[in-house]
Amino acid sequence: MKKSLLFLALIGSISVKAQTSDNEIVNVDKKRMLAEYEIVVSPNPSSGAISINAPFGAQCKVVSSKGTYVGTWGVQDDGFFLDGLSEGTYIVAVTFEGQTITRKFLVL
Repeated sequence: MKKSLLFLALIGSISVKAQTSDNEIVNVDKKRMLAEYEIVVSPNPSSGAISINAPFGAQCKVVSSKGTYVGTWGVQDDGFFLDGLSEGTYIVAVTFEGQTITRKFLVL
């Protein structure tokens, strides 16, 4: 009897964990959705003006390869436009629904 109650308690705790938003399956699904969105930085390389295609509601943080913070933008449509960047290599981190994907781009 005690073994069957212990087994039921164990099964109940597993099913509760499987339904939380913090579990690994949900996080992998969110990461896959963001990856399927095809975040594109174009043109790459650029002569100073770039367009970043990202999902509505995403946060995009841009830093230089030297670690200089350029800025953070909230995506209102399907991306945003940056102009006037100096020569160098930059990294954009796109965060959407708790998941982050990075892209590198070059300004000549």
